[in-house]
Amino acid sequence: MALRLRSRLPEILDQTGKTQAALADYLNVTESYISQVINGKRQLSVMKLKLAARFLNCSMDDLIELIED
Repeated sequence: MALRLRSRLPEILDQTGKTQAALADYLNVTESYISQVINGKRQLSVMKLKLAARFLNCSMDDLIELIED
């Protein structure tokens, strides 16, 4: 059984009414970087994940989902 992380950023951004661009600005990364995180091609560092949770007013656990393959 393999485990992987799935970003829940799209759902959380939608719930909060915030944009990928606003999150990218807050994290000091590009929108492309956020898009790659959402598409599973990159992962946020623990520091960026913590900052994203602060920006989106949620927990770090809310931002990621553990999936069993």
